[in-house]
Amino acid sequence: MDPDADNGATYAVASFAAGAAARGAGSTRTDAVLMALVDTVAVAVAGCDTPAVAALLSLLEAEPAPGECSIWGSDVRVGPSTAALVNGTAAHALDWDDASPTMPMHPGAVLLPAMVARARLTPVTTDRFVSAYAVGSAVFRAVSEVLPLEVHYGRGWHNTSTTGRLAATAAVATLAGIDVETTRHALGLAASVASGSLANFGTMTKPLHAGLAARDAVTAVALAERGLTARTTQLEAPGGFFALFGETDAATLARLSERLRRWEDGWSDDWAIKRYPSCYATHRAIDAVLDLRQGLDLAGISSVEVTVHRGGLKPLLPHLPSSGLEGKFSLAYTVARALQTGGVRLGDFSNEAVLDPGVRPLMDAVVVREQADPDDPGSIAPFTVLTVRTRDGGTHTRRVDVSRGDSRNPLSPRELEEKAIDAFGSVGWTPGQTKGLLSEVTALWRGGDLTALQHVLAGRSVTTSAGVRRAEV
Repeated sequence: MDPDADNGATYAVASFAAGAAARGAGSTRTDAVLMALVDTVAVAVAGCDTPAVAALLSLLEAEPAPGECSIWGSDVRVGPSTAALVNGTAAHALDWDDASPTMPMHPGAVLLPAMVARARLTPVTTDRFVSAYAVGSAVFRAVSEVLPLEVHYGRGWHNTSTTGRLAATAAVATLAGIDVETTRHALGLAASVASGSLANFGTMTKPLHAGLAARDAVTAVALAERGLTARTTQLEAPGGFFALFGETDAATLARLSERLRRWEDGWSDDWAIKRYPSCYATHRAIDAVLDLRQGLDLAGISSVEVTVHRGGLKPLLPHLPSSGLEGKFSLAYTVARALQTGGVRLGDFSNEAVLDPGVRPLMDAVVVREQADPDDPGSIAPFTVLTVRTRDGGTHTRRVDVSRGDSRNPLSPRELEEKAIDAFGSVGWTPGQTKGLLSEVTALWRGGDLTALQHVLAGRSVTTSAGVRRAEV
């Protein structure tokens, strides 16, 4: 045992996770967690029909991993860590999963696959599940702040993958009900395998980051329960997580406990369900396009300027896309496509759609830049300004600070259902089948006992093009 184990950051996170049930953590956010679960399952089922998940399923055939956890929307059963890997990858595969408006992270794709997998091993009530999700959401944000995130992300680390491992481990530890000491070991183990590079954005490895983080969280808790040890001050130790991944000073680190408490209930005020299946950094621009598009003569557009907050281009590609995956990370493409068609949908991110010569002239007209004034504090807060200039001298401008789907401008329950129908429909589900599954999940949730969650998320099955046998409700 490290002599300072009860005074540092690792202890702060571990005791925060272990005490969640007693605090009634997240009890006011039950409906938000249900929305997160529905949204994440929907985009994961749609994501099962992607090449990234097909590669994982092919690996499973070569290296079978028997178990009782479901790959969502299918009758495939695997062990908990493998289920977390596949479901996490699928949830992030389309870049349609939830996000934070103020920090680059995708909480649901890491937290929920890990938590649902663990729920197969531990009897779980809705209240405990909500507490665990609140813990994971708070750890995600508080650790990101303390790093600080601008340094961490600025170095090229994929925060969903790195900090996400700690967040998911804390959430799974809460769900499992393990003590502070065991949780410290689990956090030390997860921190030691944290990784994920922004250089892989626009490739199939990006969604794999989320799946690997979810898998490692399940594994870290399971191994800690079985006596595997790690440095119990790993987060704050020299050469530990904060030293490797950030530039944390002592004063900032001392605020970690306070930031954990702040985000435990406050996470849902910094949360967004994504309306469009593209990188969240493109959403404000798409909203702006849809707001001003009506009445524009597309043939008369001479230029489109997109200005974002400082750091707003970091997740995006600096060049025009050459594939459907790259299109999700291109402001030029998403803005041009929204101008052309009045929306951005799943089908707009096929290779054929991105390479469509009909959209290229609009892409060529788009110029993107970041706010240039480093001394202006307002240039850091997320925003997008879109200016369309026409050949007749006209100028059309829209500024968007809060995207559609942000908790400050949320999707309605009906809009979330429509998104789920669209997501499930992309792999062959009928609206009736989708509504049936959502009704079952909601009934289970309201009933307070999530024992049957694995069964509900599976159902009967048919075969998709990716080779996974999909549930048919």
